[in-house]
Amino acid sequence: MKKKLTLAAVAALCVLLIGTAALAAVTGHLGNWFSGEDGRTNEEITGMIQPVQAIYEGDVVRVSVNEAIYDEAGESYALYWTMENLTGEEGLYVLSDWPTFGGKSADYRLMSNVSEFFLDAKQSENVAIGELPEGSSRDCELSFTILRAIGPYEIAEDGCIESPLAPLGEAGEDGEDYVGRLVGGGSFEVAEAFKLSFEVGETDTSFLRVPAGETDFVFDGYEIRIQRALLTPASALIDILYITDEPVMDSGKGNGPLYSFDITVDNEKHWYGNGGALIGEAKQMEDGRWSQLYEFDAKQLFVTPDALGITLVTYEDGDIFKPIYHGDESIELRFE
Repeated sequence: MKKKLTLAAVAALCVLLIGTAALAAVTGHLGNWFSGEDGRTNEEITGMIQPVQAIYEGDVVRVSVNEAIYDEAGESYALYWTMENLTGEEGLYVLSDWPTFGGKSADYRLMSNVSEFFLDAKQSENVAIGELPEGSSRDCELSFTILRAIGPYEIAEDGCIESPLAPLGEAGEDGEDYVGRLVGGGSFEVAEAFKLSFEVGETDTSFLRVPAGETDFVFDGYEIRIQRALLTPASALIDILYITDEPVMDSGKGNGPLYSFDITVDNEKHWYGNGGALIGEAKQMEDGRWSQLYEFDAKQLFVTPDALGITLVTYEDGDIFKPIYHGDESIELRFE
């Protein structure tokens, strides 16, 4: 059961706006999350990491946001903070909403010790990497609720607290107001609730890389056009237009993709993390042919490549377990 954290139900929130106090930021942690399996760090990522001097200190926890990436071109962000248990007590359950940028919620592609975890007696390291919302800004806000266990509770397989919960409200939506239901169930009380606001520094736009050569490719029976391609040290965005004489059956919907693209970097087994793709609906062009947009994005690069290999993958009889790689017609997309 997925929980949606609603902080509005908590009675009192302490809002902390960060001033200009000179605080030494911890450095060198966020870059570790942009490292491949061999431990080799994406060296260019260090130039995108901005130090942050944002601290909240209450009676129960101390939170320090130390590093951040605001990658506007790559539509991504990354945050690193620490949370210290000031009381040494056990049973502190940490909940947080998605971070906001310019008042708009961002999503998570990767998170470690961010929400729904028990804070041990010492300190946790916390990382969030995800996609920026449209119309965002560098003004970031993190919202936290720290619950204290005061009665029996059970931990589900996903690590979340499942019971006892207060009865659902009149809306009856499962998972609604998770904080209120945990507190109302009698096993937890609000130990501390607060918001932490700060601004992420500007990113050097010289890191942006775009195609240096050909972007339209014609093959026997189909055509590929690169509508958008850009790389930053943190992110990759590749929009590929696939053009055929006839529409792809079922637009690739329902029964799995009827085509996709394998995007690779020479000599790199894994060059990114948290990648995904969307396949659009088939659209008829003025010349009678059909086009579909394949939108690929990655929010955590382990290398910043000079070139990408792009290979069309189709599927025999629409079966995703029978891929056909069109390796003889692979594209090399170079960047400057």
